[in-house]
This record gives sequence, structure tokens and C-alpha cells, in this order.
Amino acid sequence: MSNFNENEYKREWKKENMKVVKATFKNDFVIQFKNACKSLNITQAEVIRKAMEDTIEKAKSNGNF
Repeated sequence: MSNFNENEYKREWKKENMKVVKATFKNDFVIQFKNACKSLNITQAEVIRKAMEDTIEKAKSNGNF
């Protein structure tokens, strides 16, 4: 019987189902963003996901998607 490797399964699932979005900004801007997220008690990922969702919805409503 083979052993189930949960970490390997998660790694493979992530590789097949997830993508990374990258952006590079000036240090001061990133520090301000991180501090703003912390002060609002929200994650950076939440802010980025919301911006992405809004952009997708805007494109759909404009008929450009």
C-alpha cells in the first residue's frame, strides 16, 4: 500500500490550479500599502482580489469580456 503524501498532493493541486500575480513598486509605496492594510485589518490579498474582481466586472459590464 502506498503512503498518501498530503504535502505533495497540495503542491501538485496548487501547481495545477493556482497562478501568481506579480507587480513591482517603489519601496515607500509598498510600505504604505502594507501599513494601510494592517491599519484596516485586511490582508493584502483581500485588497488585490477585490481590485481584480472589480476590473473583471467592469470589463463584463462594458461588453469587453
